[in-house]
Amino acid sequence: MLSHIATQLADMFLTMDGRLIEVPYKEGQDLDISGLMEAKLRREELTTERCAMLATFQPGTLADLKVMEVGHFGRTNANAQLVALAVITQDDLGTSMAEIYYTYDPQTFPTQVFRNEDEARVWIAERLA
Repeated sequence: MLSHIATQLADMFLTMDGRLIEVPYKEGQDLDISGLMEAKLRREELTTERCAMLATFQPGTLADLKVMEVGHFGRTNANAQLVALAVITQDDLGTSMAEIYYTYDPQTFPTQVFRNEDEARVWIAERLA
């Protein structure tokens, strides 16, 4: 398995001895449905093992309402693979959109939105313990 994958919108890394997939989305990229799905589908190239995921969205990237209309994780093996998802957003719009999205498209695994990376990492570590 790979330890790093570059996609159109994100660089993805396998960390914590294969227990965490980190997905920092690139600054200056408007997130769209195809780019988000590419990252979701290529996750399996990093690992097929059960793990957690930490996704970091830069300011201004979560602005397209069309991405809210798609159940991104339901189109992948996420429900079987992920034990938890921490989403870090860097602005008020991103936080609001992420919270609305996960309220209306709840996952089978615990999902939490954060503004602080340290808090997100503590939460992930607790879920992996």
